Amino acid sequence: MTGKMYDGLVRVGADGVLEPGLASAMPTPDEDLTTWTVTLREDVTFSDGTAFDAQDVVAAYTAVRDPAYGSPLATDYEMVESVTAPDPTTVVFELSYPYAGLPARLTLGVPAAEALGASVADSALASEPVGTGPYEVAEWRRGDSLTLAARDDWWGGTAQVTTIHLVFVPDETARAQRVRSGEVDGAQLSPLTAASLDGADGIEVVTNPSADFRAISLPSTLPFFADARVRVALNLATDRDAMVEGILQGDGVAVSTPFTPAQGDAWSPDAAFEHDPDGAAALLDAAGWTAGPGGVRAKDGVPLAFDLMYFADDTLRRDVAQAFASDMAQVGVEVRLEGVDRPQAVAGMRDKAFVLGGGDMPYDPDPQVYRVLHSAFAPYDEDDAYSNPSMYADPQVDALLDTARREPDAAARAATYRELQARLIADPPMVTVFALEHTYVARGLDAWDGVVPVVEPHEHGVAWGPWWNVQEWTAR
Repeated sequence: MTGKMYDGLVRVGADGVLEPGLASAMPTPDEDLTTWTVTLREDVTFSDGTAFDAQDVVAAYTAVRDPAYGSPLATDYEMVESVTAPDPTTVVFELSYPYAGLPARLTLGVPAAEALGASVADSALASEPVGTGPYEVAEWRRGDSLTLAARDDWWGGTAQVTTIHLVFVPDETARAQRVRSGEVDGAQLSPLTAASLDGADGIEVVTNPSADFRAISLPSTLPFFADARVRVALNLATDRDAMVEGILQGDGVAVSTPFTPAQGDAWSPDAAFEHDPDGAAALLDAAGWTAGPGGVRAKDGVPLAFDLMYFADDTLRRDVAQAFASDMAQVGVEVRLEGVDRPQAVAGMRDKAFVLGGGDMPYDPDPQVYRVLHSAFAPYDEDDAYSNPSMYADPQVDALLDTARREPDAAARAATYRELQARLIADPPMVTVFALEHTYVARGLDAWDGVVPVVEPHEHGVAWGPWWNVQEWTAR
């Protein structure tokens, strides 16, 4: 819920287009995209009553980039060389290389500089948030609940929804029960669970489009994945449409690369694998993987078999893992399923496949795909295991990614990304199965105007859903 307590220089609009937040206008670049200037609003205060100015922005972006500060977001800003404030209402970002996607990185919430501390661990913000957002903390029972109260001095005006009470319930079944009983007004649920509540006691299902994809990593440490024919075959054997209809109840779209319709002109719907198990079998035959005992293919006595991890507490990823394993069995590939927790997943990703969830920021393609695909992130790093989880390296892909992030012309940039997707079909790094719509259940939404959908990133939960702009709702 940090977005309710903090504002960024830019924010997401209902149409999925970035718009000014703490900035008075969208950031403006120089001709070669290496210097970006941001002019700030002059009517902003923090929740502790102190004034907001350019030095707070400088402090925030200096801290997030400083390895000593320990922010997990540091690598997102590796292109930023310096951040300066020539005056109280102007901030200048100097970049080490041209980067067209910078505005998408300026959604970072800006806290009061004095509250940052010397490191994430030392920061007072962990216990006493001080932001410029529409709400402030009224009560916080750690691990149990958080109550937010609308600020009467927010620059966007006092929210008519004056109180938000959040209850932390990790178990999906328990969340559904609390919504059904009326204990809470809404929750994020999987499509199957949400569908079971639709229409019950005034409950409605709400879906938002997203750039959130699910994929199966194919770690290059496993020798058979070095052969592109095997990776293509696994993609051909996957029945994506069946997963969308069954697992997502139709609330999503089949995709074959980490790009989704949320990327607009940069998305290529033609870059897709058809479901073709016969074609998959033919490719595996050509690669020397022939049917062996029990129907499992083998080559030189080595079975075509691997482990696939999924988060044990994530029903959607479990369902994806089971459906994928079933599809693979049809073409003689053995997939052994393993439900794991987060530390086990990170420790195992070097040598085991994993049901990956990705999507970052859909408002620019670069944050969506660069870290997932670029070989700079191919060496396995337990501290950054989700970047390039297949440990994939392709010079053509690297070149296209680097060209696109430096291209100032929007049309040319989109064309480069479409070319990239064609390459990912020829040499796939993983088996991407679908982009999902995020599913929520809620009651009482018809009492408010301003409830509109939004394109969501990978991140989801009650900070998003129908409540993403709750501060702007007005009573009917």
